[in-house]
Amino acid sequence: MYKLLVIAQREYAAMVATKTFLFTLIMMPLMMFGGIVIMPKLGQLSGGKTKKIIVADGTGRIFANLKSASDARNEALKTKVPNKAKKSKGGDDEGGPFGDQADYWELILAEEASFDDAKKLSLSEEIRNGKLYAFVEIPSNAIEGEGAESGVNVTFVSQDALLSSARQWMNSVVQEMVRTMRLKQLGVDTQLVAQASVPISFVPTVPYKSNKDGEISSSETGNVLVTLLLPFGIMMLMFMVIFLAAQPMLESGMEEKSHRIAEVLLGSVSPTQLMAGKLIGNVCGSLMIFAIYGIGGWLVADSNNWTKDLPWSLVPWFIVFQLLGVLFFSSIFLTVGASISELKEAQSLLMPVWLVMVSPMMIWMVALRDPNGVVATTLSFFPPSAPLMMILRLASGQTVPWWQPPLAAMVMVLATAAVVYFAGKIYRNSLLRTDSATSFKMFFSRLRGT
Repeated sequence: MYKLLVIAQREYAAMVATKTFLFTLIMMPLMMFGGIVIMPKLGQLSGGKTKKIIVADGTGRIFANLKSASDARNEALKTKVPNKAKKSKGGDDEGGPFGDQADYWELILAEEASFDDAKKLSLSEEIRNGKLYAFVEIPSNAIEGEGAESGVNVTFVSQDALLSSARQWMNSVVQEMVRTMRLKQLGVDTQLVAQASVPISFVPTVPYKSNKDGEISSSETGNVLVTLLLPFGIMMLMFMVIFLAAQPMLESGMEEKSHRIAEVLLGSVSPTQLMAGKLIGNVCGSLMIFAIYGIGGWLVADSNNWTKDLPWSLVPWFIVFQLLGVLFFSSIFLTVGASISELKEAQSLLMPVWLVMVSPMMIWMVALRDPNGVVATTLSFFPPSAPLMMILRLASGQTVPWWQPPLAAMVMVLATAAVVYFAGKIYRNSLLRTDSATSFKMFFSRLRGT
């Protein structure tokens, strides 16, 4: 037992005390989720500029109102409260109606009611040179709509016209202005139209439940992005833990074989003890990774006031499936590492394993919409994909039959035990061999000791 613990301690230290591990530990969540945090920060750096927009108003009636609306928007943008000062426990932290990447728009009325070709080319050149952000051409029939049965087209020209927030804002504002003007021309009371146009919303609400006093209660579902990203984030957390724990096993097995270290180790311990010690140290390392990422995830959720949406009852199941997943894949990676001499030889052996493992991430949206469907349920009981898929289903917020998580865990226990057993045999038969198993036929022939 002492030798087993020594091997486990050495493997744990070798796993977590390297610069590569620390670099990967930091970079993995940044690559997976960094955009959620970094993009708003980059938006703050790129936002806040004043952009000039020249407007040719063919109607002669729209620009004045549009200019007033733009000035009001700019003023509100200047006086809005920053996110950090505004945010508080349980408070609003939406960051204002314009977000963090808002720019100021300076609307300038063109002398012409419409632009000729020469003027369009001249203004386009100014846009390319950065002197002008955009120019807009409102046709003369925009209010009456004469001769435009399919709709009136307002031309918005800029280098980012398709994605421009200015175009989207002006589109909604001008549409509302023109609608009000048309109603007044027809002699329709705009207040009555506004009352008749009050929207009806279907509020997403979770099923009701009874409390201790016998009263029923329910609540609206949270933010759509949180509802979508929370299950995916939990699944990605498990994937990162398994990846960071399993990958070093491949390198460890290959290093000990290629550098003849295994010959020295096997003089003191058996191959079974060596493999078991490595897996124990690997599991301990995975728990440390989970603790680091878990604390980091909780801090991010707390800073965004998402802690109320975190499914704390999921933590025990997460740990169970994480440990089983780490043992399952670490055994495979360690065995492959002991069966090859070069890292490139592992690609053909591990590619099918990776494809099956990441399959839940390829269909996560389908599984999230129907977590009790055939696809999600089937993958929950298929050992390589079971940890990720089951944790995604449990985090979806929908009711998963009570017997499925324990049954999936039992399937994983049996599958992991079988993988560890057969991996141990291959590991013993491969560790001292000088040749590499470059195909599945050669790999599985090691079970027979050939």
